[in-house]
Amino acid sequence: MKCSRVLPLLALAALSAALLAACAPAVPAGPLPDPATYRPADSPVPVPEVGEVGRWMITKDLVPATWLGEKLGGRTLREPINVLLIDRAARTPEEATARLLAAMEAAGYGPKGGHSTGYWGEVGGKLYPMLPSGPGEAFSDGPFWVPNNHGRLFGPVPLARGYAFPGAFSLEGVRLFPKPGHPYRSFQVAREDLADRLNRGGRYRRAGYVDLGSRLDTPTETTGDHDGRAVLLVAEPPSGM
Repeated sequence: MKCSRVLPLLALAALSAALLAACAPAVPAGPLPDPATYRPADSPVPVPEVGEVGRWMITKDLVPATWLGEKLGGRTLREPINVLLIDRAARTPEEATARLLAAMEAAGYGPKGGHSTGYWGEVGGKLYPMLPSGPGEAFSDGPFWVPNNHGRLFGPVPLARGYAFPGAFSLEGVRLFPKPGHPYRSFQVAREDLADRLNRGGRYRRAGYVDLGSRLDTPTETTGDHDGRAVLLVAEPPSGM
């Protein structure tokens, strides 16, 4: 292999290793808490058909996610639930999950590596695990070494008719100096891009927004450009079913 090709590959490998290390959550000092002991940090929001939906993505330590400790303007950045999918056609949890994964893949948001994992979403006081479930994976529209829209969905949450998946999506950048990492860029950009792509795919259709009252703008905490809402998309069964 020519030297002119080797050097860029080595640089990419070094960059990938640095970003992977930066994305890895800190190893907890002790045993992780049991998800069954979780108690909401804030009051959840009643959503028709779904139930009491938690406002934040939850970490392994059972606290609201804060972008692995990254600060935005010196303030703690909380990661809100900003997507809500309802599949009224799915008849089993397995079918709901399979249909969701197929829709995400078709939308260009297939599972990709290089991301932190182990998050939860809250509905009805219960925590639901994240999808995708592969090691280091999140749903993303591009590789982790370039700016990308990415996120996680949680569930499947059983409903009277079908299943729901709340989610948290964001646009991340790439930073090399002074410390490699993925700085926050936007919550709204990723939310709208995912919703548009799913809507074009045909299975999930835009159905408005749900106000979760999750916008933060205090001297110590922020949710960036998040407006407090989750975009709602619904998959209906074929007519006649």
